[in-house]
Amino acid sequence: MTKEFSTSPMFDSLGNWLIEQGIREASVEEVVQGFGRGLVDAGVSVNRVSLGGLLLHPVFGALDVVWNGKDDTINSQMMPRGVVTTEDFQNSPFFWAMSEHVPFRRFRLGEGAVTPDFPIFERLRSEGVTDYLLFFESYDRKLDPIWADLPSGMEGVILSVSTCRKGGFAGMEIAYLQAMMRPLTLNIKSSTTHELSRALLDTYLGRYSGNRVLEGVVERGDGGIIDCVLFYSDLRDSTKLAENLPLDGYLSLINKYFDCSAGAVTDHGGEVLKFIGDAVMAIFPIDPQNRPAVDMCRAAISAARDAFGRAAALSGQNPEDAGFSFGLSLHLGQVMYGNVGTERRLDFTVMGPAVNQVTRLEGLCKTMGVPIVMSEGFQAQFNGNTAPLGQHTLPGLDHDIAVYTLPEFDMR
Repeated sequence: MTKEFSTSPMFDSLGNWLIEQGIREASVEEVVQGFGRGLVDAGVSVNRVSLGGLLLHPVFGALDVVWNGKDDTINSQMMPRGVVTTEDFQNSPFFWAMSEHVPFRRFRLGEGAVTPDFPIFERLRSEGVTDYLLFFESYDRKLDPIWADLPSGMEGVILSVSTCRKGGFAGMEIAYLQAMMRPLTLNIKSSTTHELSRALLDTYLGRYSGNRVLEGVVERGDGGIIDCVLFYSDLRDSTKLAENLPLDGYLSLINKYFDCSAGAVTDHGGEVLKFIGDAVMAIFPIDPQNRPAVDMCRAAISAARDAFGRAAALSGQNPEDAGFSFGLSLHLGQVMYGNVGTERRLDFTVMGPAVNQVTRLEGLCKTMGVPIVMSEGFQAQFNGNTAPLGQHTLPGLDHDIAVYTLPEFDMR
């Protein structure tokens, strides 16, 4: 920090603001928008601020947040991992600075050709941008590369700031931005670490369970009794598929099946608890005030129909695909939902007779020749049409129960 900036009230104000946002774990979007506004308030002519970085996430590969100074809007996106290895992404100033470990570079776009040049510069020139500043602050982690096909040391915060002012940025303004880069990086690192923790918990535990972990319900034995709709699906002929398909083909098929079954659950407000081999165990938690049983039953039926619809659409897209089919059961009851395991490996799960009943109920799909079977407990709370399948005995039960299916699947 230069002496000139150390006595600047506006500099001190923006720096202190960044520290405050880091303490309260403000979102990246809030930080980038506030940073852009703060620069304008400090007298820096800024028309665009763009911030990004690579993400350690199983699905998303990079974060890109852009603040437009003309209308004070913020646009944020998490890009799929596959995008990071595309030619378009790698032919960008962001990738260049991260892979080459370039801490700062100025591109005077209003004065003609620049070196190196990037496709995005043509668009920025057409928008009147005269000066483009690029900053990269590496986390300097001495770790293996994030991915085998990317250089190491690319983790960090990448920032671009542009102006349409004739003549570009003043030297003092550039020094201002260079001095602000480290506090901004520390802020973004704090924010993204928290958000990625939540995203990873949502991805691996589900939103309901992930929130409980973030809320501190992590001690072994924590949990309770909850009412819920149980949703269980199982892939048909998985052994034969595994024998006849190469490993990558089988895994691809399994993921397509999970996209249909588990994807429908999450899209309709349910919680996927586990992938048990090629089976999906999910719940729709019941809350009498906000998530009544009748609504959760309707949501589960919607998810089931959506799951079968997705599978049918896949078959229609590629008739030569190996294809797959699955059975699905729905039940309503009380389960013990809790945190179990060892001191070093814990898991949230559901246990109890209702769990055993929904898994055994699914077995009737094959013997009855229907893709979906519902228990009488579920059917009693569902306000839609159903078709009776008679009384049946399930393993572990000492009495018969009535089971049902949806009318469109009753082929008797």
